[in-house]
Amino acid sequence: MRIPGLFPSSLSPPPLSADDDAAAQEKIPYVLLELKAYVAKRHNATTAFSVTCSGKPIQVTFCPRRPPRVSYLCVHCPDAAEINLEPTVLATDEEFVLLSVTIGAEDEEIGDVDSYMYQADGAAGPSLTLLPRPPSGYYLDASDFGILGYSRGDGKSYIVAGLHRALWGQPAGHFTLCVYNEKDGGGDAGTMAFVDLWRGIIFCDVLPAKDKSIILHYVKLPEPLQENKTLEGDARLYRNIAVIGDRLKYVELQVHYKASVVFKDRFVSNGWMAATWSRPASSLSSDGWHEDNRIMDSRNLKVDNELYFKLLPKVQNDEGYTFPPFMRIDLCQPVLGLGGDGTDIIYFTAKRNRGDANGWVVSVDLENEELLGVALFASQRYIGINFAYMHSRISIHLKSAPGTQGNLKRQGTVLPQSFSKKHSGMDVQSCK
Repeated sequence: MRIPGLFPSSLSPPPLSADDDAAAQEKIPYVLLELKAYVAKRHNATTAFSVTCSGKPIQVTFCPRRPPRVSYLCVHCPDAAEINLEPTVLATDEEFVLLSVTIGAEDEEIGDVDSYMYQADGAAGPSLTLLPRPPSGYYLDASDFGILGYSRGDGKSYIVAGLHRALWGQPAGHFTLCVYNEKDGGGDAGTMAFVDLWRGIIFCDVLPAKDKSIILHYVKLPEPLQENKTLEGDARLYRNIAVIGDRLKYVELQVHYKASVVFKDRFVSNGWMAATWSRPASSLSSDGWHEDNRIMDSRNLKVDNELYFKLLPKVQNDEGYTFPPFMRIDLCQPVLGLGGDGTDIIYFTAKRNRGDANGWVVSVDLENEELLGVALFASQRYIGINFAYMHSRISIHLKSAPGTQGNLKRQGTVLPQSFSKKHSGMDVQSCK
């Protein structure tokens, strides 16, 4: 079956191996979760059910894989043609995944988007909740919205919050804070960090007490590895950030280029360098960054595993010469590993050519300058070099292995509450 609007490969998820099933049973500390979900019916112990905005059934299943293999979600409606674009992961936090699903027949105007919160370990098993829509003029977008999970006396809950630049007609430099809280109340939910990976971080208490104004704090990111670098494009292709333990960790990947000897006025990739920094997560000072590790030249990377060396994508010239690993190939998207064992592991994507249907996810130990793993990644659903996956700790919250069946067919909930919004010019305003 072919559904207009979907990549054909979106209907055929990658098969899970015996190692993937074993990884789910081990509760691995984190996974790499693909940005685009697959539109396919899969059922296992992670499956959760809900309804669309029109009342039709929908289900989501999580398919974990051990990094550097990429995990993914499968979304299914009985009428598969109801989903006319790939469902997209907007954000994750611990057991929560915020997911957007475009609903409607192919000839309908695109824009009927449902947002769901998938929770891996709800009180009665995995759950899927249809969220209310943001106020008119605002959209749940990965670049603006995030999740903050927290614990209450009656269990786990979450906040969805987004910091939007002002709409047309409002002064420049003003922002609107849109907040959805699953539970009523606030004042003790904590702080969210809104990150511009080119520049810095805005820390914001998204649920202050009613009699208190919203306070924002700005922390600048470390200086770029390359001086005078033009800060443009999708910063996620070069930078990543995460909270690991009690520290905020940041990585930058810088690809080296040299002039092509074949094509005039063209440049070819010539290896890469990368560095990580960290700081206390609670610190609000911009001078708190500490450089942890740096690889100046990827040619110095140790590759002790012969299989990994063979798997690494390599390029040959017209004379049949094979370039060393990471030369003449496209590299992008560093993602920090979330292990709390003090290791400094990053993952990134490598492709021989930008238009190739397949790429590779490579894992590297920055501290020991060592290649740790290589895995094939089906990247045909991403045009050229593009952001394709994110780190997530959802794997440690799975209650049972994917291969088992559970009594999970309870209907998900549809939440009636609305988003609230507050405006600011770096102070912030409210909307219900």
